[in-house]
Amino acid sequence: MAKVRKGQPDPACYDEAQQSDTLPIVSADNAYGGRGAKLTAVVVDGSRAWFDEAALHGRTALEQGIRWVKSPDEVPNGRSVYPVWVYIRPAPGGGFRYAGLVAVSMLIDETNKVGYKSLPEHVNQLSRTMNGAIDLRLLSPEGRTALLEALKRYPDVLENSSAEVKQALGLSDAALTTSDAGSGPADAKATRTAGENG
Repeated sequence: MAKVRKGQPDPACYDEAQQSDTLPIVSADNAYGGRGAKLTAVVVDGSRAWFDEAALHGRTALEQGIRWVKSPDEVPNGRSVYPVWVYIRPAPGGGFRYAGLVAVSMLIDETNKVGYKSLPEHVNQLSRTMNGAIDLRLLSPEGRTALLEALKRYPDVLENSSAEVKQALGLSDAALTTSDAGSGPADAKATRTAGENG
């Protein structure tokens, strides 16, 4: 995982193959400055979503071989893909929690190998994520459902997360106690002030 250093992700890329069912947001040594804070990403593509730390470095499989242009107008046939920055911190009672979730966008035309994304915006939203922001406004209901399914791979982490995180995903505390947490995200408020604690 990308280790947090002075409010910025480490520039090195940690894209080692993950063990099945191993929490991808906590390294084996679980130690960085004694804090255990981690930064990763979930890529949301239509109805699918998956953890992919390579998104932090623009190295996902979707981005390989893409020629990046300066305007979305240059990608008329592109589809929107949404990396979601995910910041994880230790939970007060032990374990971990999702402390920041912010979606960003990019346009990709895989046929013509061309795409658009705003790197300054991606970096700014990364900083917001590490300040505890929860902002999923870019995601459609389908996208939020896909994100929720990815995050539910680690139910303890989701259960330890704040009410703001659960609300943004369309969950209530009660829903997390069932084996099937609801039918999908509702149109709940998905933005929280960046300076608040998650």
